[in-house]
Amino acid sequence: MRIIRILQLTLILPILFSFASRANGQEIFGKAKYNYRSFADKKTLVVVNQQDFTDLSLADAVKSGWKLSLYELCNQERFSKLMTDTNYFFLLRVEGKMKREGEASLEYLTLVKGGPSAKKGIDKMYEIVSMPLQPINDESGKAFVFMPVLINIMQDHIINVGESILRAYVGNSFYSNRIDNIGDRVLLIDKGDIGWNYSDQEMKDLFGDNIVIGDASQIARAVKDAEEKRVVSYTVSPTGTKSRGFSYKMLIDAETHELLFFRRHRISQKSPAGFTEEDLKRISIPYRTK
Repeated sequence: MRIIRILQLTLILPILFSFASRANGQEIFGKAKYNYRSFADKKTLVVVNQQDFTDLSLADAVKSGWKLSLYELCNQERFSKLMTDTNYFFLLRVEGKMKREGEASLEYLTLVKGGPSAKKGIDKMYEIVSMPLQPINDESGKAFVFMPVLINIMQDHIINVGESILRAYVGNSFYSNRIDNIGDRVLLIDKGDIGWNYSDQEMKDLFGDNIVIGDASQIARAVKDAEEKRVVSYTVSPTGTKSRGFSYKMLIDAETHELLFFRRHRISQKSPAGFTEEDLKRISIPYRTK
């Protein structure tokens, strides 16, 4: 249905290259710095299928929240013609997979730069940032709720990297460690986002009164109402038979859209999809040290 992109490393970070894998790290560093800091000088083309409801929600989110550059909606045909043009960045949905995965099971929202390498396929284009969006063929509607949130997270990431290019090479640890800044905000976690078979007492011991275990409708309401001092969960994992891929777990401020926690793990019988016991113990540290 959609374009397949092979993802090389991690997600919230651009799939930027490891210094160890290239001969000239200084050159790579310079290119990355140029691409991020020149972002506002180029137009971003948002690739949209007008018959697709998820693409339409992407278009709406961009119209209401895209601030970093000029943008324009375009169709797949125009994208195919312009993808080799270095004057454009492209924002689009793709079916993505990691190198170790046999087939794509998740959809991502990705921002790539046009250039000659696109002749070899979209997976060869220079990637600025990607975010996990939803399982392929998902009909839950969760992506509609979080689309404006993801748009803002991606823009914040571009700003962050523009200020300190080293963040592009730190890995997801930059975001997993931001949970220490949670302050007095209260967590609202969808019960379906938790993979750990916890007891009420275990959760109480970890978080006290600083957590609410809710459902998808409560999460959607908190996001739409931009509730103050509320941090919500967002997970993206394969469904059905494609259950041994990667599970992505995020905690996001419902009001500001600040990404406070981002981790992924490979799903297995011992580690089901969703927040693990280890994740929740890490997230609880700021509450237990108050």
